[in-house]
Amino acid sequence: MVSRGEVGENRKKAKEHRLTFHIVLQKKWEISKLYAMFATPVGYLIDEEGKTLADVAVGAEAILGLLSGTPIQMRKQP
Repeated sequence: MVSRGEVGENRKKAKEHRLTFHIVLQKKWEISKLYAMFATPVGYLIDEEGKTLADVAVGAEAILGLLSGTPIQMRKQP
């Protein structure tokens, strides 16, 4: 998962949501620029070979859905 903000605040949220995966904190938008996704938090399901296995998950609910195997479709902006 890619996020921004303070380490302590992100740890608190991870504990609250019982997240057990790595969370990468970006200082500015350096990771977002690589993936052309300017929102946080975002999650990517990546296999051992580095291949992306699902569409990007934007927001806590979508990330939790990605983890549970029931991805939530992103709504298109009008």
